[in-house]
Amino acid sequence: MIFCLGEGKYVSSGIGYQQNLMIFNKKVSEEVYNQTIKYIRAKDFKLPVAKWIEYKDLNKDEQTTTAKQLNGLLKTLSYQNAWKEMWATFSKEDKNFFKTIPNFDAELFENITGIKFEDNSQKTKQLKKAQELIDKAEELKNEAEKL
Repeated sequence: MIFCLGEGKYVSSGIGYQQNLMIFNKKVSEEVYNQTIKYIRAKDFKLPVAKWIEYKDLNKDEQTTTAKQLNGLLKTLSYQNAWKEMWATFSKEDKNFFKTIPNFDAELFENITGIKFEDNSQKTKQLKKAQELIDKAEELKNEAEKL
């Protein structure tokens, strides 16, 4: 699964949950999946799991004796906050890279990462609709082959 998300209260069920060979909640061939994995790994993005916060930047509850002695604290980042930290270091090219991943879905990407793409262009809408039609045609073809 690459950028997949389930449905419902705990997002632990539905189309994108624990399914093989899926990118943005859509099935892909094993070849496309493996190529996409290589493509993403080649970028070598590092999602931070923690961030050092200086003592002066801590809220009052976090300003403990230990934090004062260390002049700060190492805070664990939530998944979406980790994405925001990493995103802040990206070039425009790095950010646009994600749009090139097969089946890119800006809404799903935002739900997973907390990062919102501001892209309302007509071309993007047409490409998304075209991909949906291609996916539907492929689904109908597979159903017809079963008959």
